Amino acid sequence: MTNRQKWTVTLVPTLLFAAIVLPMALAWSELPDSMATHWGLKGTPDGHMAPSVLLLVLAGLFAAVWLGVWGASRRMPFEARSFIAGLIGIGGLLVAVQWIAVDLNRGIADWTEAGEFNGLHLILVLAAAMALGTIGWLLAGPATAIEGGRVQPSGPMLQLEPGMSAVWSGRGRGIVLIVIGIGLLIASVAIWSVVSLVLLVVALLVLVFAEVRATVSDAGVVVSLGWLGIPSWLVPLDTITTADVEEVSPMSYGGWGYRIRPGVRGLIVRGGPSLRLRRKDRPDLVLTVDDAERGAGLVNALVARI
Repeated sequence: MTNRQKWTVTLVPTLLFAAIVLPMALAWSELPDSMATHWGLKGTPDGHMAPSVLLLVLAGLFAAVWLGVWGASRRMPFEARSFIAGLIGIGGLLVAVQWIAVDLNRGIADWTEAGEFNGLHLILVLAAAMALGTIGWLLAGPATAIEGGRVQPSGPMLQLEPGMSAVWSGRGRGIVLIVIGIGLLIASVAIWSVVSLVLLVVALLVLVFAEVRATVSDAGVVVSLGWLGIPSWLVPLDTITTADVEEVSPMSYGGWGYRIRPGVRGLIVRGGPSLRLRRKDRPDLVLTVDDAERGAGLVNALVARI
């Protein structure tokens, strides 16, 4: 990480933490002894806790997340711009939720009198997350071009007889992403509130990126995502210069999912040997699929025929 990014992951969390504490400090005397903290699908309050407990929960959650972020970011051998932006966006979401919750509880005697959490509030929460994520992206600054993991000096090559056709398919599954996706699905049902739809959408997106498949044939390399193989797209052979095997660490790409780095695009669902397609006038494509050496060998053999 650059010094600029180290300062970003140190100072921004401090400001966000203060933004979580500030609304409660300003409105403490106007809050009921037990404030509404959960709203159902109709937007009416159906859960509560003491203000001091809510503050401890949010502050503790925020502190735990950022300690984990700081520890992970120190192991990243690159400029983790997208990683930083995403986590600052999450911090912005927590801040927005806190300010809205305090506003809905001000000046009431009992938590059941709290205001309704409506669609406008949900839009404000999402807008805050996007805005803070964008600010995090700008603060982190641009990354510099670097190499990925260890790549074989010369790609493997399968021997194909003239006119011979061959097909190879490799798949990679990310246990971490599957666990997160299922956890979000359970949470969306368990809390059953106006934010359930957001959690459900995020869960489905996580599960889509939890599995990647590459299929190599005379037509090129078909890349597909998710258990259903949707979406999918073709990387034509005439756009590939060569294929290599790269030893991938998710943290070296800033985490899991679709990752963007200078000169490289990656579908990272796990660590270990992965297929790297070097393309003409386009960023390399890294696919964390099993049996990558055989896949790279077939790609190179087919490209050599062109």
